[in-house]
Amino acid sequence: MDALVPGEVPEARFVLTYQQRNITHDISKNWTSISYSDFLTGQADTLDIELEDTEGKWLDAWYPGHGDALALSLGWSGKPLRTLSRLEIDEVDFSSAPSTVGIRAIATGINTALRTTEHKAYENTTLAAVAQEVASRLGLTLVGSIEPIKLDRLTQQESDLEFLRNLADEYDYAFKVTGSRLVFHAISELAKGKPVAQLMLKDLSNVHLRDQIRTVPEKVSVKHKDPAKKKLISYDIKNGETVAVPSSSSGTTTSADTKKQRKRSASEEESKAKAKADLAKANRGRTTGSWSMMGQPNLVSGNVVTLVAAGKMGGNYLIMSAQHRITRGGGYTVELSLCRISAASISLSFDASKPDLALSTYGFQQDGALA
Repeated sequence: MDALVPGEVPEARFVLTYQQRNITHDISKNWTSISYSDFLTGQADTLDIELEDTEGKWLDAWYPGHGDALALSLGWSGKPLRTLSRLEIDEVDFSSAPSTVGIRAIATGINTALRTTEHKAYENTTLAAVAQEVASRLGLTLVGSIEPIKLDRLTQQESDLEFLRNLADEYDYAFKVTGSRLVFHAISELAKGKPVAQLMLKDLSNVHLRDQIRTVPEKVSVKHKDPAKKKLISYDIKNGETVAVPSSSSGTTTSADTKKQRKRSASEEESKAKAKADLAKANRGRTTGSWSMMGQPNLVSGNVVTLVAAGKMGGNYLIMSAQHRITRGGGYTVELSLCRISAASISLSFDASKPDLALSTYGFQQDGALA
């Protein structure tokens, strides 16, 4: 965020729409907090709105409809607001006294058959083709970078939501549904993105950083049965590249362990892809962190930030989850959960004028001045 004019007090702004109608003014006297939780993969993004309801209108005339759409734009006065994904109302909570109403909306909404159990076999296909077939069946637009991994046979006996979530985890992809988009994106590609912000350790609060190597294996041992040769093939994939900075004079960056993979694979290509995914996830788990800070709407999952003036803990971090929260009395803050993807020498410059990767991948938008 640009530097503030001396003496200037920043003012957080938000715009809330309900069924594409701006209701920001309507809730101006009732809202107490608004929180948007954004996850890279494995969980649905959520929007939580807390309102005081001494007049009882939210339980009667203003009662929100389940499945109705909400969208939130947020930022700072004088700056473009960021519009987050369309979400659908799933829960309404009431508490008394004092009388309050909580509204929760989820990105993986209730108007698309994501949770219906499917029984289907996919043969002689690719990872990209499977993701596209599921997206088309659901009427969603597939977004993401997918490697051409060949799959001999794949069986689905669960919901599309659970099926793609498990598939994404197996091959190290980010999977989520945001509005009309089905995101299936290689996390390795997101990690290559240019940092969208540089953060000083001294400017953060509630900081927790952890660096360990016990769970980072030296190699993954892979076995699969070759149906043509009718024999078991065994080979190792070594951890040739690591994000770690040597933390001692020994220069150790992995444990001495070998991870033996017990996943079934019909081909060598599948086996190697799964092994590389295991190594990538282990390396990202080497150095992790979380902290709170003044809100910045471009700090969303899938984006990269640079942590400077943090000694051996510095480097580039991938945002795994972000919770943006605006409260009537506390302003705008964001809480981040991250993993380090690079600890090499880092540049102290970045181009904030260019669209960030998460912006284009997840369908976020930069808005101009709002009326």
